[in-house]
Parts: sequence; C-alpha cells; structure tokens
Amino acid sequence: MSAEVHKIYLHPTSHATDLPFPLDNIPLTTIPNTTLAAQLYKAPALHGFGQTTVVRLSQSLILKGGGNILPPEAAALRLLASAEPYKTIRAPRVHRAFQVPDDTKYFGTTGYLVIDYIPGRPLDTCWEGLPADQKIDIAGQGAEMITAIQRVHLPGPPGPIGNGNGADEGKWPCRGRFFTHYSAGPFGRVAEFEGWFNHKLDICQQVRKAAPDVPAFRFRDFQALVLERLHRDPVVERQLGAIEYGLLTAALA
Repeated sequence: MSAEVHKIYLHPTSHATDLPFPLDNIPLTTIPNTTLAAQLYKAPALHGFGQTTVVRLSQSLILKGGGNILPPEAAALRLLASAEPYKTIRAPRVHRAFQVPDDTKYFGTTGYLVIDYIPGRPLDTCWEGLPADQKIDIAGQGAEMITAIQRVHLPGPPGPIGNGNGADEGKWPCRGRFFTHYSAGPFGRVAEFEGWFNHKLDICQQVRKAAPDVPAFRFRDFQALVLERLHRDPVVERQLGAIEYGLLTAALA
C-alpha cells in the first residue's frame, strides 16, 4: 500500500494568525448545522486522516468531523470543563456538537464538533528539534493532565459517557487500542465488561501471548477517560496548550 494513503493532510494556511477564515466575525448562533457541515470540505484543513477531518472555521474556532466522531467525545470534553475548568486539564471547549445519519459510515452517523482553536505548533512537527529539558517539561505536563483525568469519576455503567451516565443516553461502543479496530460493546453491566476482557485474556493465554497465571480482570473502580494521540497537542511557549482535539471515552479501571 502506498505511503500516500497514510499521509496526514495539512493546509499550509490553516495555522495562520493574519489571514481570514470562512466564519470570522460571524456569530456561531446564526449559523445552521448544514452550513457548518459543508465547511468540513471547504475550510483550510488542520488535520485530515482516514474518516476524521479538522478544519479552521475562524481565528478562534475549528470544526472536527467524520464517521468516527460520536457523541461521547463532546460529552467527555464537557465533563472535563465542568470537573476542572481549565486548571490542570486544558481541553478545548465545545461550542456545538451534532450528528447526521449516514449509512455509509461504520457507526451509521457522521459527527461534527465545533471547539476552540488552540494556537501553537503540533508536537509531531517539532518534537525532534526540541531541547531535552523542554521535552521533559512537556512530558511532565502531559502526565499531570492524565493524573487529573484519572481523578474524574463517572457514575453509571462501564463505557463511553452517554451510555446511561450522562445527558446523551445513546448506547455507544467502547473504542481505542484496547477494543480492537472495530470497537466493542456497548456493555450494559460491569460483568459484561469484565467478560469481554477475560475472553481476550483467555485467547492470549491459549496462544501463549500471556502467562497462564495472569489473574482474571475484576473491575471495581471505573475512571472516565483515556487519551488518544497525545503527540498532536500544540505547544505554546513551553506549555502544552490543550489535550488533543480527539478525546476518546472508554471507561477503564
């Protein structure tokens, strides 16, 4: 397969501070969802890979959209904002989130998120050139954010926010590296969640990829969030400006 298939697309003007953008000086409240959705294919792209695209709407806002954008992502960002508003966890605010039915997508929907634009340099474009002390400083800030996220408790069944434990009561699957490329669930009870992991453990033990004495999973204290692609976070004056535009919401112990 050609390497071009895996190339992340970036428009050369998408990070500009002195150029106009499509929705500059237009109140977001006056813009219908259909107009916002159309901008996903018109506005300068900050990121484009697979089913997910991020574009620059204005000097202060971006739009993230695609078949992998589900309601739990917006719910996770809102939870962070309410749990610890812009203290240790510096995540973009959600200004609007909506879904459009789409039978061509794996989950049957295309999601759209309007969130803050965080100015700065993406780490994947500058990491190799940073001095060692700055890398250590950035890693420390990332660790502090992860520790703060682990303190955010969410009542309700295991799984993404919205599965009976938030304002959005849809049933959405768990996603991320622990749940295969196709996702898993939704899980209605802790026992189902444990059973899924224990089935995977049993397979690993059968093919000798896990020691036979590894105990079965027993989840008792669920934490709300895990991170995806921390390497995309912007850096501004030695500060880790914000958690990556994509926060996945899979409850793990």
